[in-house]
Amino acid sequence: MKNKNQEFEPLFKADKDWQCNACINWSYDPIEVYTIGYKEAADSLVKKIIRTKRNQDTLVYPICFLYRQYIELRLKEVIRSGRVLLDEGKSFPHHHKIKSLWQTAKGIINKVFPNDSKSPELLLVEHLITEFANLDPDSFAFRYPMDKTGNNPLEGMYHINLRHLFNCINKFGDVIELISNAISVEIDIKREIKSYY
Repeated sequence: MKNKNQEFEPLFKADKDWQCNACINWSYDPIEVYTIGYKEAADSLVKKIIRTKRNQDTLVYPICFLYRQYIELRLKEVIRSGRVLLDEGKSFPHHHKIKSLWQTAKGIINKVFPNDSKSPELLLVEHLITEFANLDPDSFAFRYPMDKTGNNPLEGMYHINLRHLFNCINKFGDVIELISNAISVEIDIKREIKSYY
C-alpha cells in the first residue's frame, strides 16, 4: 500500500539533459509547428521500418494517423493563410473532415492562383486527399479499431505499403508546401505594399 504523503515527479517537466528538453509555445505560428511535427514523426517511423524491415504491422496505425493529421493541419493552415491574403478573416474550420477542408482550401487556392486550378499537381493533391477521406473521413480509422457505431473502418483491407504511402504523402507535401509558401510570400508582399501607403 502506498503512503498517502508520497510525492511523485511531474510528468511534463524540463530536466538536466537539456538536449532532450523540447521547447513548446515558442512559435508565433503554432499550427505550422504541429503540422511539421506530425509529418516528421510519420516520416521517421516509415524510414525506420524501411531500414529495419520490422514493426510495420503495429506502426502502420500511428503512421497513417500522423499523416492524416499532417494533411488536416496543412489544409487548415492554407485556409487560414488564404483567408488572410483575401481579407476574409483568419479563421479555419474546426472539424476533422478532410474532404470538406479540401473543398474550402481548393476554393481559396483557385481564387489566389486562378491559372493553376486544373494543374496536374492540384489534381494529384485532390486524388490523395479523396483516397484518405474515403478511408478515414473523420480521423477515426487509424486511432481506434472501431468507429463510433462499432464498425471496423478498415474492414476488407489487408495491406498498406508504407514506403508507397511515404512517397505519396511526400508528393502531396511538395505541392501543398509550395502553395502554403506562395501564399505566405503574397501576404508579405501585400503587407509591405500596405506599409508604404
